[in-house]
Amino acid sequence: MAEQVRIAIIGSGPAGLSAAAHAAKLGVKHVLLEKTDHLSDTIYKYQRGKHVMATPVQLVLRSDARFEAGKREMLLERWDEDAKPVNVRLNAEVTKIEGAKGAFTLTLKSGEVVEAEAIVLAIGTQGNPNLLRVPGDTSCVQYQLDDPAEYVDENIVVIGGGDAGIENALGLIADPEQKNVVSLINRDAGFPFAKSANVSNLMAARDAGRITTYVETNTSAFEDGKLVAETPNGPVHIPVDRVIARMGSAPPRTWVESFGVQFTSPARNAYPALTPQFE
Repeated sequence: MAEQVRIAIIGSGPAGLSAAAHAAKLGVKHVLLEKTDHLSDTIYKYQRGKHVMATPVQLVLRSDARFEAGKREMLLERWDEDAKPVNVRLNAEVTKIEGAKGAFTLTLKSGEVVEAEAIVLAIGTQGNPNLLRVPGDTSCVQYQLDDPAEYVDENIVVIGGGDAGIENALGLIADPEQKNVVSLINRDAGFPFAKSANVSNLMAARDAGRITTYVETNTSAFEDGKLVAETPNGPVHIPVDRVIARMGSAPPRTWVESFGVQFTSPARNAYPALTPQFE
């Protein structure tokens, strides 16, 4: 028998958990569907000890789940506590949505069915990372970094000039005893998408000779245990034991479109078309 609710919320990150916590506070029958076995998969996958920022502070939003700047571990612990009044279903991956407003049917990977009057789609993009597509042996490539302290005495290349890439690179040299040789590759000339504090820390590490940075640079191949990087001054062959690619992510558009959601254009980074009420 299908579970019947007024609101089905897909995704348990900050947006989804906030919606579910508010529904619980109002006494609205709801369910929070999370495809993994834990809440907030994106933040759960942040590197250990990461400082999670809560900017911009001037954004006038309120939530019944606490959200303030602090360590990843502290934030996740608080959210587990705040989620206690919420009707959470873990390992509940949604594979199909049918129907219309007032009468939606959601089918889960397990075959179970949820019926809902309305749906909040709060899935984020981190489960769909942009992949490194270059010739050669890419078995050394990974797309997240759980614990920088696990890596010792390795040649590591981080690809990506955003906050994730910079924080990963800095984490890998945080303890001099690790003896990692770390390079960071950024396709842009600067770091416009990263927070100023992260950029300042990266520049300090570069100037101290602890990290090598390559800007206006792209990767072209793996050859004989080295990553070939195309720099403005020509190709550079960087010895590599491990590559951590933090090149952003894209919405799982095909999956979303299968539910009947339309997008504003065919572009890969296009947003869904919304009503004036943001529906």
